[in-house]
Amino acid sequence: MDIEIKITKKNIKNIRVSASTEALLVSAPKYMSKKAIMKVVEENEEELLKLVERARSKKYINNIEKGEIYLFGELLKGDTLNYLTDELKVENFYREELKKVLENIFEELREITGLKEKSYTVRKMKSRWGTCYPERGLINLNLNLAKRPIDEIKLVVLHELIHLKHPNHSKDFYSELGRYMGNYKEVQRRLKE
Repeated sequence: MDIEIKITKKNIKNIRVSASTEALLVSAPKYMSKKAIMKVVEENEEELLKLVERARSKKYINNIEKGEIYLFGELLKGDTLNYLTDELKVENFYREELKKVLENIFEELREITGLKEKSYTVRKMKSRWGTCYPERGLINLNLNLAKRPIDEIKLVVLHELIHLKHPNHSKDFYSELGRYMGNYKEVQRRLKE
């Protein structure tokens, strides 16, 4: 198996396995030998690799060297990968693709909410998906939204648009959010994972 396996022995009866983006995390009974643990891992290799892949896809972490690049929640396949050989090319690609999608999302949400920003920008941000400056009508969106599924991008845009009307996270803010996206709590939970 071509992934790190971290074994922790505990006072438990059965093996438990979880996955991070980088490793399989195996909790095993204290009495079980490493050989016996590895036998169980090898017997279940296919399912365990799927577990790791699910952990990776939830995080949408690119690995350019391995040709693993996410766009709108999906792992890219095909000829596009040949061009995306470094971080700068991926960022430029994301800007182009996100611009196309954002135009449609903003248009749709302006129409249903009646809210309109003066301008929006896409930029690299470390800790937020978006910011809004209601007094200036300006919305900033994180470039890394390009990795996320469309419904999550739509939630961030809607969230920031509603800030034009409700600058804080009041009851009225969340009521308005729920009016335009009934499942916003579920989408928001995925976005925070």
